[in-house]
Amino acid sequence: MDTTTNNKKPTSAELLAERVLGHVLEHNLEIGAHIKETEFASVLKVSRTPIRNAFLHLQQNGFLVKKPNQGFFLAKVPEQTQAAQLSSHDSEATDLSPLCYAIGQDYLSGTLKKSFTENELISRYQQSRKSIQEALIAMEKDGWLQRNIGYGWEFNEFISSPTAYAQSYRFRQLIEPEAIRDPSFVIEPTRLQMLRMSQIDILNNKQKLVSAADMFNAGVLFHETIVGMSNNVFLLDALKRVNRLRRLVEYNVNGKRPVPRKECEEHLVLIGLIEEGKLTEAASFLEKHLSRTAKEKEEIAQGLFG
Repeated sequence: MDTTTNNKKPTSAELLAERVLGHVLEHNLEIGAHIKETEFASVLKVSRTPIRNAFLHLQQNGFLVKKPNQGFFLAKVPEQTQAAQLSSHDSEATDLSPLCYAIGQDYLSGTLKKSFTENELISRYQQSRKSIQEALIAMEKDGWLQRNIGYGWEFNEFISSPTAYAQSYRFRQLIEPEAIRDPSFVIEPTRLQMLRMSQIDILNNKQKLVSAADMFNAGVLFHETIVGMSNNVFLLDALKRVNRLRRLVEYNVNGKRPVPRKECEEHLVLIGLIEEGKLTEAASFLEKHLSRTAKEKEEIAQGLFG
């Protein structure tokens, strides 16, 4: 699938299709594998409408086949030489396991102590030592907890600190607007259009069935994409680290609020300002947007932290 013919810029569906193929290669999926919309929407941090458009594009190019009442299946695997390019955006798109969230949720609710041992978790969750160890390593990588010197594990202060949660938003207010002001910031219309589709899809969800995870992932995708256009790897890496740290708390906060219509509407305004090249105005708008969102979420988070 060549999206560079005649120097034509790829559409949002083509960009997302490449990321789908990258995931196929990275995980060695075989021909005939069931390619599910819900799974790829979660993995790639977008809503189902953009994923569906990407699947249709892949179907047109022979990579997927659609079976009546069954969905999409892998019909052709791209050349392995394309793997590095296609999977470059997916290396950090993996999510934590349900066990990780169960452990974190129990700590947040006060039913699990700040410090604990592997044996305590094995008994509590009736899981194998290997499963517990894998969950702990993943949580350590995301910064949720750390090993105690000599024995056991301990949750980091951020997971249950209202002060740290507020500071995370203050930090974002410092770096995200500056990313737009960065001299190396490049406006990328196709990526902005993909973000617009995702936001509109959430706004059009009349049943309000958007899960807390979907709300968080859509927000992460939006803000990391905007910061990524700065081409400043330090700003983007800093934002990704903060997003990993705040994920557990954000899931709980989002679970206690309706579909964030105002948030999505403000995202669309920001996209428009960037597309028009009004970067100074866009940076100021983003700072105000983060300030308003922080105030709303911090009020909800206070109830979580007790």
